[in-house]
Amino acid sequence: MASSWEEVEAVQKEKKHELSLQGSYVNKRIEASGLDSRVFKLASLNLLKIAGTPLETISDSIGNLTNLTSLMLENNCLKNLPDSIGNLTSLKFVDISGNKLETLPETFSKLVNIQSLNATLNLLHSFPNVSNFKQLAYLYISKNKLTDLPEGVCDPSLTLLSTIEAGDNQIANLPSEISNLVHLIKLDVSSNKLSSLPFELSECPKLKEVVITGNNLKDRKLLKLAEHSSKALLNHLSTLLEKERAAADGSSGKGKKDKKKKGRGNKGEKPDIERDVMSVLQFEPEKGLVVTASPEVLGVRQYIVCCIMRNLDFSKSTNLYKRFIQLQTKLHESVCEKRQSATIATHDLKLLKGPLLYTATEPANMQLMPLNTTKTTTAEILVKELRDEAEAFRKEKKRSVLSGIHKYLDLLKGKDLYPCLKDSENDIISFPPITNCEKSRICKETNDILVEVTSTVSLEMCKKVMEETLAASLLLGIGTGGEDGSSKSKGSEAVTGSETGDSMEAATPVDTSRMRFPQKLTVEQVKVVDGTGNLRVIYPSRIDLQNPAFDVVRNYE
Repeated sequence: MASSWEEVEAVQKEKKHELSLQGSYVNKRIEASGLDSRVFKLASLNLLKIAGTPLETISDSIGNLTNLTSLMLENNCLKNLPDSIGNLTSLKFVDISGNKLETLPETFSKLVNIQSLNATLNLLHSFPNVSNFKQLAYLYISKNKLTDLPEGVCDPSLTLLSTIEAGDNQIANLPSEISNLVHLIKLDVSSNKLSSLPFELSECPKLKEVVITGNNLKDRKLLKLAEHSSKALLNHLSTLLEKERAAADGSSGKGKKDKKKKGRGNKGEKPDIERDVMSVLQFEPEKGLVVTASPEVLGVRQYIVCCIMRNLDFSKSTNLYKRFIQLQTKLHESVCEKRQSATIATHDLKLLKGPLLYTATEPANMQLMPLNTTKTTTAEILVKELRDEAEAFRKEKKRSVLSGIHKYLDLLKGKDLYPCLKDSENDIISFPPITNCEKSRICKETNDILVEVTSTVSLEMCKKVMEETLAASLLLGIGTGGEDGSSKSKGSEAVTGSETGDSMEAATPVDTSRMRFPQKLTVEQVKVVDGTGNLRVIYPSRIDLQNPAFDVVRNYE
């Protein structure tokens, strides 16, 4: 029986929801007497991390930790996982990389809420069916002994799957059904035993990166094209697919051509001059802004989406800046559900130095200067002050629970780490869902704004809030407007009548002038990657901003 550990006692005493066990001191205790069995009695745990230890087995009692959302067991000596792991149906993030696992229990298929699964660097020769993993976005299974991709990985219901890394295995073929993966962005099948590729790979509409080096392909041209670019490879596969279908059915070739044309969206189409326009600038590899999401933040506030609004002009009317600030408040109340579902932050881009880091830090060590303040404080002190204010307000109103405007504070309750966004100078520029920071504060003279949306709910929630923010900003007229492309158009100046407190009758001409002089907003893509550089999300992508209220011009191939 393992002796009691102070880390476990601390979690019990302080009612923490996270436990991390790693380091030489932990290793010595595991070698001497095994893991403290009381770890598996901490039913309130949301995150359990046991990393870099000599641990060879995990107790069946792990099935008691039904509140776990993150299980990180990387770089141990595990040879198997118990069947009871199937009880952990709340799991979203699982890292079992760097162990000695040869198989995974069939009950693994019950983990239907998994979003990220890392089983890299094991001895796996088989894999459970993953067709039930409807939330799966990232699958890392490189450096194993797999002869096929996991069963069910091409199920059409896996609509969120964006990354498959399966290099350094023994995979001999890829299924043609891989075209079912409508959100697949990266496919790495390097150093396997592939002799051919399915032509249908070209029908994955979002696929941007295909890595096939180290395979003995019969068609050597495929390797050369892949070395040049994934786009060239996919175009060649598309041509081969058209020829194959044309040979079987003469009409199929035309159908494919039409489908591909449709897939390009409305790029190149001249927008209706009577409609508002959202102009999207492509992420530039050398200059584009990159946000790295660290592993620490995944168990705290894992979802983040960012983009840049360019060429803004708040001087077009006296109250335009104020209305933009009010807009954010309204969005926090409505689509963000009082910050419970998501939080919006805006930053003056010229005040930031990228790349940015989205991470999580211990509250006592988290130094920041909140918006509208002049002194640095810690996140621990700030949250305590806000809680005290909320409690005083509750007592004043004689309520039994916190008011709706303070409920977002509960999102941090019991968290050992707090989320934050840092610039390259290691300064915190936002602390969601609590506050922005003074360093990147926007003002009336701001021309370019980084928009940040974070959430604990889902990536789709982030995208929904971001689209609402961009659409409302477009209608507000803060971007470049007018037919001549100038920032000050007659349409935008006409807004001032309603801003200065005039009657509703005086506001009527505003709508008419906006119809004659449609608004334009320029949006630049921002890329979010994980700690190893793998893409998590780029926004706005081709499937985003599908809104009939405005036209979208995507300025890239």
